[in-house]
Amino acid sequence: MLKLLVRSRYLIRPARTGFSRCQHERRVSTSISVVKHKPLKKREMPAQQHRENDVSKDLRAEIMDSLYHYQQQPIPTHKPNIILTNCPHCLKVRKKSFAAYIDLAKASYECASCKAKGSWNQFLRVLHNKLESATGAYEITHASNQMWSRSVTFSRPLEEIQNYAESLSLNAALLENLAKKHKIKPEIWKTYRVGVAEYASIDERLEATKESASMEVGAQCLTFPQTRLIFAPDKDEDNAKDNFHVDIARIKACELEDPAKLTVYDPPLHNEETLTGLFGYHVAREDSDTIILTRRELDAMAAYQETGIASVALPTMNYQLQQSVLPLLERFSNIYIWLDDDVEGQLSAERFAKRIGEARCYIVHTRRGEPGGPLNPHGALMAGHDLPSILKSAVQLKHDQIADFHDLREEVYREILNPEQIRGVQSQDLPALNRVLKGHRPGELTILTGPTGAGKTTIISQLSLDYCKSGVPTLWGSFEIQNKRLAKKMLYQFAGKDLSKWPKELDLWADKFEQLPLYFLKFFSSTAIKDVLDACTHAVYAYDVRHIILDNLQFMLSQQGKSSLDRWELQDEAVAELRRFATQQDVHVSLVVHPRKDSSEQLDINSVFGSAKVTQESDNVIIIQKNEELNIRYLDVKKNRFDGTLGSIPYKFMPESLKIRCYSELELANLQQKMQGKVPLDRPSYGSTQFKARSSERGGSTHVNSTQYSKQSSSWSNQKYGSKAAQYSRYSK
Repeated sequence: MLKLLVRSRYLIRPARTGFSRCQHERRVSTSISVVKHKPLKKREMPAQQHRENDVSKDLRAEIMDSLYHYQQQPIPTHKPNIILTNCPHCLKVRKKSFAAYIDLAKASYECASCKAKGSWNQFLRVLHNKLESATGAYEITHASNQMWSRSVTFSRPLEEIQNYAESLSLNAALLENLAKKHKIKPEIWKTYRVGVAEYASIDERLEATKESASMEVGAQCLTFPQTRLIFAPDKDEDNAKDNFHVDIARIKACELEDPAKLTVYDPPLHNEETLTGLFGYHVAREDSDTIILTRRELDAMAAYQETGIASVALPTMNYQLQQSVLPLLERFSNIYIWLDDDVEGQLSAERFAKRIGEARCYIVHTRRGEPGGPLNPHGALMAGHDLPSILKSAVQLKHDQIADFHDLREEVYREILNPEQIRGVQSQDLPALNRVLKGHRPGELTILTGPTGAGKTTIISQLSLDYCKSGVPTLWGSFEIQNKRLAKKMLYQFAGKDLSKWPKELDLWADKFEQLPLYFLKFFSSTAIKDVLDACTHAVYAYDVRHIILDNLQFMLSQQGKSSLDRWELQDEAVAELRRFATQQDVHVSLVVHPRKDSSEQLDINSVFGSAKVTQESDNVIIIQKNEELNIRYLDVKKNRFDGTLGSIPYKFMPESLKIRCYSELELANLQQKMQGKVPLDRPSYGSTQFKARSSERGGSTHVNSTQYSKQSSSWSNQKYGSKAAQYSRYSK
């Protein structure tokens, strides 16, 4: 029977992608203390029993290897050879799924929730069928896969990394200083295994390549280990608990003076092939059913110190809860989501709760309606607030379609206190765009159009990269050019230079680029909108994507309609689906669309290819305009549903970096004089004219900045250029 069982386990054997059992053994081998062999008894163990023990050991390793392959996170129990993990039968339904007890010795399982039981092969077969769609069926790849092959191992030996915590513990003066400065007791720093080590940021290493190859860089940093429990099958123990060990999956190194400022991740790359961990995960005991999820490491330690509840921190500073992290939280029945008490933090908390399960999540509001109160647990600790009482005031999410005045009052209160977050993420490359559109907001649909060769892909890739650097997880769908070509362009834009002329910096810029929350769709050319939206839905769930770019609509829908009428209807349906998706998923969708005509005439909102539904469904419409007579190009905002402000932003293209930039004050003044037919000035005449954007639909004139033209400025322009000049009399810096 045992022989038959061992043979049958190869019927459903997971592919050895990601990490294998051997890799598990190598990663934890340094953390396992040397076990002295017990002296043999006078009578040796029979050979048959040796073989049975070897088979049992291999079977345990095979079971654990399969669970890790499907990103399950089993934990030990107090019973010998019994582990606890998700039940595949109730994994996708609204019940407690982390209730399957697996007997490693007998290769059987039983679920305490749904009462299902059977052999290990039956368990694996159901698990495989349930998670088949989540193991690579979606055409999504991380930005790192567009780069050349890079190692995802630590930068130094694992033994050295494990000694970081001891280095801080032995430095009593530094530990006492940290405890005094952050009001976190020394024993808490030790419990969380915070260490100290020397690391250099990628920017420092880039700077060193310019100075000297032998230049030493780096500084003392605080190291925050992201941990998880891992099974080590090489130990011959009867109790499965003794085979689990705390493994360091990744190190987050931050500045010693300001732990909120990131220096570097080690290893820098974190994707599906690396082990996932959470800072503070090892603090939770095997029987713990409650945990606190925070944004920062100091928040986690502050919450644990004051409440006694195990607390963990997000892997990055971005509000991103990746799918690979979710299995670590499956074992907990009560999860307190304690993020920043502002608009962005609370929206992220609600989004996380829906993904984890509203029934077991509680959202904590640190301020509790107090104006100017602390934003997070560590801020509350520094201000002397009572963290246990704040935790007790946590609330669960209500039904999506039901709200009372108290809920609306809290939302309005946060919007009033955080007006900058309501406007959205600000562009760092094109500040003039912020003064017109006000920012990049979730739940909106933006249309970008322009003539062929005007630079639609170049501009939208720069903007998407700009927002991605600000922490907006981004998904790129390029149906016109290959992902590798697009990634090359974005890498040049990210570095701000032609990297072919700087070969020594290439690897460092690639390492930095790989850390962005940037993903690509593998689709190319004609693709059904249903397949695209299915992949986008998975990206929102698995990677917390908040911005989706589709370039472009015509290529995506090409060869799908039999007649021109069918193609128009197909396009209208696609735009309606994208509009619905942006609203329901609360993500920003940027859609590139070709214009109807490609001539020298100026485009307007009716020039977008297709019916009027394309622009009616959109929140923003941006047109890339060209004026051959004045030799200028500019972004013309034709629609802005947020506040109605419209305007134009002239720009110049920089071929070295493949980016655009706004006009300077001097260039704007020269442009004004050029339109007047006068000789350009050497310097702008500040304050001579008040420039305003076009009035909003609600009436009145919205002041944008001192370098935008008002309606009065078009009167003298008409004398030179006639009615056309009025179109170019609205520019911003």
